[in-house]
Amino acid sequence: MRLSRKVPALVLAAMLGVWAPGARAANDPAQIVHVYGVYNHGFRALTIAARYAVTPDGYAVRSTIRSGGLLGLLVHMNITSQATGQFVADGVRPLTYDSAGYSRGADRHVVLDYSGGQTHIALQTPPEPNRDPIPATDLAPAMDSLSALMRLQQTVRAHHQCDGSATVFDGARLLRMDAHTVGTQDMATDSHQPYQGAALRCDFSDVQVAGFRKTDGPDSAARKPVNGSVWFQEVPGDGLTIVRIAFDHPKLGHLTVLLLPDTV
Repeated sequence: MRLSRKVPALVLAAMLGVWAPGARAANDPAQIVHVYGVYNHGFRALTIAARYAVTPDGYAVRSTIRSGGLLGLLVHMNITSQATGQFVADGVRPLTYDSAGYSRGADRHVVLDYSGGQTHIALQTPPEPNRDPIPATDLAPAMDSLSALMRLQQTVRAHHQCDGSATVFDGARLLRMDAHTVGTQDMATDSHQPYQGAALRCDFSDVQVAGFRKTDGPDSAARKPVNGSVWFQEVPGDGLTIVRIAFDHPKLGHLTVLLLPDTV
C-alpha cells in the first residue's frame, strides 16, 4: 500500500524523523526537538521526531520520515527533507527546499526554487507522466509543507489563533490547507496522551487542487477533502506547541498524532 496524499500536509510537516545534526556554532539558535507517536486503532504505528531552529527573522528545518511499527507492514517510506525561510509581516517567505528518499514505490528527489518570490520546480526525479501537469501560475504561490507548519506555529504563538489558508506543494500534488480557530477546550481523554487538559483547538481542511493522477476521476478519493483537528498547548521552554492531531485517512482509518515526553 502506498501512503497517499490523504495524509494532510499539516501531518506530513509534523512527520519529521530522527536527524543527526552536525556541530552547532556558539551563536547558532537552539534546536528544538519534539517526538511524536502516530496511533492507529490503539496501536502506535510509528514514532516521529521534529527538529528545527527559529530566530526572530527565520527558521531552518531538517526532517526524515521513516515508516516503522505497524505502519511499516503496509508502507515503506524513508524521506529526508530540509527547508529554510524568513518570517515576514504576512507569514513566511520560503528560501530553500530539498526532499529526497524512497516514497510511493520509487527513489524520489524534489528541489524547489523560490527565486523571484515564486515557486518553481528546480528538480523532480523521477518524472511523473501519469499526473496532470501543474500550471506554473498555480504553483507560483505555493510553499513546502515544512514552511506551512512554521507559518501556522508562528501565527498561533503570536495571535493565539490559526485562521488562514495556504497553498502547499508536496513534490507531486498541489494542496490547499484551510484552518480556523475553534477555541480553548479540554482534550479528549486518551490513554496514550501525556498532555491533558485545556488546549487551543484548530480545525483544518486539506484538499488536493492540482497534480491529479490521470486515473483520478470526478469521484476519486483524491478529490475529497481530509478534515481534522489540531491542538496546541504550552510546553515548558517551547511555548505553544502542537500536542495532538486527529484525522481520518481513507485507507488507514482514524489516525492520532501525539506529542510524547522527551524521555520516550
